[in-house]
Amino acid sequence: MHKGAQAGRVRRLGTLLGAASLVLGTMTASVAVGTMSANATTPFKACVVTDTGGINDKSFNYSAYKGLLDAAAVNTNIQPSYLSSTSGTDYAPNIQTFISQGCGIIVTVGFLMDTATANAAVANPNQKFAIVDDEPTNPTTHAALPNVLGLLYDTNQGAFLGGYLAAATSKTGVVATYGGINIVPVTIYMNGFVAGVRYYNKTMGKHVKVLGWKPAAGNCSLTKCNGKGTFTGNFTDLHAGQQITSSDFAAHADVVFPVAGSVGLGSIAAAKQAGKGHSVLWVDSNGCTTDAKDCKWLIGTVAKGVEASVKAAVLSAANGTFAGGTYTGTLKNNGTSLEYGGIKVPASIKAKIKSIQKGIVSGKISVNPNKYPAH
Repeated sequence: MHKGAQAGRVRRLGTLLGAASLVLGTMTASVAVGTMSANATTPFKACVVTDTGGINDKSFNYSAYKGLLDAAAVNTNIQPSYLSSTSGTDYAPNIQTFISQGCGIIVTVGFLMDTATANAAVANPNQKFAIVDDEPTNPTTHAALPNVLGLLYDTNQGAFLGGYLAAATSKTGVVATYGGINIVPVTIYMNGFVAGVRYYNKTMGKHVKVLGWKPAAGNCSLTKCNGKGTFTGNFTDLHAGQQITSSDFAAHADVVFPVAGSVGLGSIAAAKQAGKGHSVLWVDSNGCTTDAKDCKWLIGTVAKGVEASVKAAVLSAANGTFAGGTYTGTLKNNGTSLEYGGIKVPASIKAKIKSIQKGIVSGKISVNPNKYPAH
């Protein structure tokens, strides 16, 4: 995700440096030599620095902290802690606070923490870091940082399934998406969503329209995903999310996919206001779990495996098997997925989506929206 990162550097954790492995489904880890582990008498402090939006954003911040809690449930010697960032100026001080407190691993949440995380990692080479949605490099040499584990996710794969679901269940033939900030971890979701809608149109002979995002020519990757679309410019303005969604509903969309953290709560408010027949496709962490009272307004969630990958990173640090590098979550390793919500989806559509998932995993179905006609 870093500007200096090259696609060839994206590697599976199973082969990282020959030292450690991280497997989402089984949470297994191999032993690395020369690392320190927590012992029964010394608590291991695992720490999260959130992005703006707060720990209760019901999305990516919450997901990261939930990963800590899940790790602590496995290893009771782990003590979870977090600091919330209200703006970008909080990133570096929050990280430094946790370094001073002796955190065994510091998890930073989001692409926007790239610089703060990289600078802290260079200045503190013995401090272990994991970062969600990014793979920072040394700001001077652009080399990989051995004490940083980048957690990346091919969420365009899961979003492809979400786009197909939205198109297949739309009654109006119009669906929509919008983002928080125009950065790759956001636009990669939106690109996949559009691809799924276009695939539905091509294979089913339909003409469902997508509002809010027009992909640029070429493919979309973890380092570059361009296009034009609608953004709130932040991950905190619920009112803006409600306004955008209400506008989409007024333009006849009946399913909206907000890729904007807690801003998406504004979309749920708009769906409630618009009434039956209007729904939201949630993002990152299963909306029916994080926001159970509003589950009936959710057709599903395009999930990102933040909880599982953070959990595994924390356990590896606590157990002495941590290694820097890059993990990439995919449909194949459960690093991204489509999870159904409180709105009933016909079994026939679910079966089709299951088949499409197999096609994406095998490489037979492309998640590049430009492989399909635009409508």
